[in-house]
Amino acid sequence: MINANGRRFALPAFTAALVLLGSATASAHARPNPPTDLSIESRSCEAGVLVPTRTPTLRAKLSDGQGSSADFIVYQGADRVVELTASGASSGSFAEVVVPQGVLAEGGIYRWSVRASDGKRKSKWADCGFQVDSTAPEQPVVTSVDYPKGGFNGSPGRTGVFTFAPGTSTDVVGYGWSLNVDTFANRVSANGPVDVPITPTVSGPNSLYVRAYDRAGNPSARQVYEFMVASPSKPVAAWNLDETSGTTAADSTGHGHALTLHGASFGPGYSGNGLIGSSSSTGTGVVDSSRAFSVSAWVKLGETGSSHAVAGQQSGFSLGYTGGHWSFGTASSATTPSAGEWTHLAGVYEPGKVSLYVNGKLEGTGNATFAGASGPFVLGQGQATAAVDHVQVWDRVLSAVEVVKHNNLVAERAHYLLDEREGTTAKDEVTGQNATLSGGVTWAGTPLDPDDPNQIPTSKDKWAGFDSTGLITGPRPANLRTDRSFVISAWVRPQGDLAATVLGLGDAPFGLAYRPDSNRWSFQWGEEVLLADIPVLTNDWVHLAATFDATTGTVALHVNGTRQSGTRTVLQPADLTGDLVVGRGFTGAVDDPRVFSGWMDEQDVNDLRTASTHR
Repeated sequence: MINANGRRFALPAFTAALVLLGSATASAHARPNPPTDLSIESRSCEAGVLVPTRTPTLRAKLSDGQGSSADFIVYQGADRVVELTASGASSGSFAEVVVPQGVLAEGGIYRWSVRASDGKRKSKWADCGFQVDSTAPEQPVVTSVDYPKGGFNGSPGRTGVFTFAPGTSTDVVGYGWSLNVDTFANRVSANGPVDVPITPTVSGPNSLYVRAYDRAGNPSARQVYEFMVASPSKPVAAWNLDETSGTTAADSTGHGHALTLHGASFGPGYSGNGLIGSSSSTGTGVVDSSRAFSVSAWVKLGETGSSHAVAGQQSGFSLGYTGGHWSFGTASSATTPSAGEWTHLAGVYEPGKVSLYVNGKLEGTGNATFAGASGPFVLGQGQATAAVDHVQVWDRVLSAVEVVKHNNLVAERAHYLLDEREGTTAKDEVTGQNATLSGGVTWAGTPLDPDDPNQIPTSKDKWAGFDSTGLITGPRPANLRTDRSFVISAWVRPQGDLAATVLGLGDAPFGLAYRPDSNRWSFQWGEEVLLADIPVLTNDWVHLAATFDATTGTVALHVNGTRQSGTRTVLQPADLTGDLVVGRGFTGAVDDPRVFSGWMDEQDVNDLRTASTHR
């Protein structure tokens, strides 16, 4: 140190310590930082912010580096309305207080200030203005031309327009709504009436719950709009494409949307005939693509190197193949398509969202808004060797269950009547091809009545008899895939007790069979074996059927039209190869062996049985 005479001298040690202490104390007593991130009722501070309560929560963030408290003052004009303190807040945390009841008035305009305190010094004030609006708006008014009150209208999956209006309230800025559940999860902004597209999903009574919200966020009392939805509607256009000649494909719905062929022709389809080649189109569109709609088709690509528009409405939408994947709007498939393979596609549109199903399973979704185009509806553009079949269009959303049903379209692949009564071949009624008889196979049937010269045996009176060496071998049915849904069936009358396959494919462990170890009919697929519930009765005709639903992976065995209790789930089904075989190792009679693509439920199988009952 230097004294008054300019001479340098040393301070005692304790004096130096006091100087340093004074410096540290001055630092510790630095003024706290002003609070930041002010909010009221979770609303950021801005000019004229509205709050929907007279007891709002005031909140501010402290950041002075030490434990702090915060002082809050609420003003109306220049008058202090209330003073509040929040204690014990730490640096980096929020201090908050709740304005007590009876302080604020409805419609009042206020401001509040907050400052931080470390117990000795105070920060500068930070300010926020607000207005109280805790009065809820009136119930909204709900109307709909598409789904009016009274009577059945529309259909599940068909979009309707519902109008929300604020009634006499003047500060409504939006609405919340939900269908058949009281959640109001969907929001739409509007300063007045607004048209909202909503798609019912169930037939019968429906309840639409609607609330209005004002600028402060106050919800109105709920409005419940009740309406009735008719049963699911049929397609607005459908083309089976089973014609054999000409340049026109009929619309099977009767709605007059016939297709005109342009460079295309009729040829083998997924079921019956289909459309082969360039394109076909209607004169106008068949659906309003700005509203909910669905389109489905069977398609077989000729090659995978170029794009193909399976079905679409010009300037509106397209379901097809592009970039190595199936596509619908912004939705794309996960699987990679192969050429020469029939595939079922379904595109489902609900305003703002598209969904793409491949072989009955949802493979892609996306956000999209289609224009309300009225251009021609077109099939099959892009590949001269591609094929399209069974195209359908709905003016509504298809449910996932409905998509599965259309994917499981039943198409007969082989049917041997076994009515020949002579020769060594049996004709397939579906393709006209012949199967070959070998070993101990004989033609048999109901004996003719010698006293009835006019007796005419029917198909049910004719069948094939087998000893254990007999076998009928036919070509593998075209377009049958065992990794897709299928049905196999036959009438049988056993007379022996050897292990035998009644109807199967090649040498693979696959088919309807008899198992002598349990005296049960069975269906075997690899290591999976389904057994019938009841024992086999010798010399009795019985109808056997096995079904596989590829969308669920479920295999079932049916005996005399009744689904047996045991089922199996095949997670990775294989597409088996090999010829169709009838009667390997079997002793007895077999009639009407049939093979189908697609799936049948228990009623369908029973209908198949009753249509050809053997006694």
